[in-house]
Amino acid sequence: MPKTAGIVIIGDEVLSGKVEECNAYYMAKGLRAKGIIVRRISVIPDEVPVIAGEVKKFAADYDIVFTSGGLGPTHDDVTIEGIAKGFGVHVVTEHSLHTFLYNRYGSKLTPERSKMAEVPEGATVISHEDIRFPLIKFKNIYILPGLPEFLRDKFDVIISYYNENPIALKKVYFNEYESELAPFINEVVSKNPDVKIGSYPVLNEESYMVYLTLESFDSSAVDRAVDMITQSKYRDKIVQIK
Repeated sequence: MPKTAGIVIIGDEVLSGKVEECNAYYMAKGLRAKGIIVRRISVIPDEVPVIAGEVKKFAADYDIVFTSGGLGPTHDDVTIEGIAKGFGVHVVTEHSLHTFLYNRYGSKLTPERSKMAEVPEGATVISHEDIRFPLIKFKNIYILPGLPEFLRDKFDVIISYYNENPIALKKVYFNEYESELAPFINEVVSKNPDVKIGSYPVLNEESYMVYLTLESFDSSAVDRAVDMITQSKYRDKIVQIK
């Protein structure tokens, strides 16, 4: 069975529309490429009880959980507190993180900056040459920052350790209305139960009007579904296959 993942985006700024959310897309795309299935993405406020409940549920439901946001020195950075509360553990100062911060800030290491050394009790801290600040992992939860540049560096390091069975993917582009193709698409779906098929109409594109995605852990199943499409009466409507 493929591994499953859940993503929890934490931040009032996302829910209020002040910040455009891009971290979930980046992580979902990266996980998919590794053969890890994202089952749910949640966006929640900077509230300790909400974080506690949501992250604990995700950790129970999915093999891997990623949180984004709520790490830092300010009053609204409460992700660590929320996760600790959800699992009934204390928030503690992690020695190696504190040392890292002291080496960076020296006499300018304020109580606010020291807050960035706090972790849920029992967490693991991971250092890597490709990340600027150590990574925090608690149980099956990777606790990531909200700033996209920092998140991507850490996320890329994390998924480099996973080598699941990759998902085979092909895209078929049609110069035809989706409504015209719908009965045929349904037939392809029914005859290829091992292939996940998506249909996506496109506007303002001269060369094609809709494209299908065909995905499976079995590449031969994808090939069979594509063969069915290319041998159908709609073969002349196919613009390209990727």
